[in-house]
Amino acid sequence: MAAESRPPVHSTAHEWALAAGARPDAGLTAAEIEPVLVEILEQLLELTVSDPFPIRAARRLGARLCAEPLHQVRMLALVTRTLLGFPAGPRGSLVATQWPLVASQAIDSYAQALQELALAQQKKNFSDEATQRVREFAALQQRLEHEATHDALTGLANRTLLRNRVRQMADHPQRGVGLLVVDLDRFKQINDNYGHAVGDEVLVELAQRLREVAPPGTVVCRYGGDEFVLAAGLDKDHVPELAANIVLALNDSVWTAAGPVPVSASVGTTYSPPEDRAELAELLRRADLAMYSAKTAGGRRYVGAEPAGEAVDTAVAG
Repeated sequence: MAAESRPPVHSTAHEWALAAGARPDAGLTAAEIEPVLVEILEQLLELTVSDPFPIRAARRLGARLCAEPLHQVRMLALVTRTLLGFPAGPRGSLVATQWPLVASQAIDSYAQALQELALAQQKKNFSDEATQRVREFAALQQRLEHEATHDALTGLANRTLLRNRVRQMADHPQRGVGLLVVDLDRFKQINDNYGHAVGDEVLVELAQRLREVAPPGTVVCRYGGDEFVLAAGLDKDHVPELAANIVLALNDSVWTAAGPVPVSASVGTTYSPPEDRAELAELLRRADLAMYSAKTAGGRRYVGAEPAGEAVDTAVAG
């Protein structure tokens, strides 16, 4: 800083020394206080040209100003007192009205910048936290919606989602709805021989096989226990093909913690043409009867029921 633009440090220190030394409890004369103030003020002025502002060095100088008898000199700006580590001081304590302008502005500006930085960080933290809370809420809502429409064990659709999807499929003007009921053969024996934990492993694996064999757009539902229902918007001729693929897919043993477990399934099918829509309950009734026909015939096969329910076609897969 140029000498001609430097604040009158000595003049300011002289007035401060007189004010501090005039107090009965000062302990030092004004002449003894003045050089100390000059030293401190000049060092503070040196700090003002530093970037970033050396807060630790400023606090050390502030601590010297807090010592007796200089503790009677107080800063006007609260943020500056806080920045330099000054105590608030008792009511009526002397206030420095001639603090060197450059030092005051630089320190006050730095203190204000710190405050603004802290506020900006708080706002950012709040914004980040709010964003995180929104994401958590959206994820929770999505999870709850998924749990409300899907089976907890297999992740397949539940009855609610099956009902909604079949209703949507029935709205297609040119495509019918094929519905297949799949029931595992002798699944009770699997639970009895291997335990329910292994039975759950079997259900999870077979659910995945059903997903893989089902055409796009098919809703695959765990209807209850070891019974599954598939509904697809497709042509009538494709229903037997899908049923045969399901029987084949579920005919391979499942590898579990207890070793390989042999499995097979019986499938009953029905079809609702676009010109003669049937309710889901009726489709389930037809396909269920066809599935029991497949079981009665020995399992490991599919049986197709005609829309009217009077004719049944049987086919053995594998």
